[in-house]
Amino acid sequence: MVARSIASVLIWMGYLIGLLLLGQSFDLGGGVIALAFVLALPVIAMTVTMWENKSAAEKQAESETSGDLLEKRKRDRLDAILRELSDEQLAALKQRLSEPDFEDEVLYMLGDDGELVAPRQ
Repeated sequence: MVARSIASVLIWMGYLIGLLLLGQSFDLGGGVIALAFVLALPVIAMTVTMWENKSAAEKQAESETSGDLLEKRKRDRLDAILRELSDEQLAALKQRLSEPDFEDEVLYMLGDDGELVAPRQ
């Protein structure tokens, strides 16, 4: 962002210096106003384009941040569910997870509210 700010200042300073030099060297008088409007259009377009386009690094950082927040919410939700389980339920969960084929026989699933739901058979 700092690089874009510096680039914007340099672009606009170049525009103003160029406008002054052209106006004085060609002795345009009132035509400098028309020249200023004509030359301002590409400068405005460059500045707007530069500020609208996010760099790849910024997009990646933004997506990582949102991904990190999503993962944190998932972990917090799982922690809350595990804290609410009784000792017997925790022991049963540990036993089921230690079995080699625990994924083959899913007896219970978690609902959206964190409740254990038995699938319909």
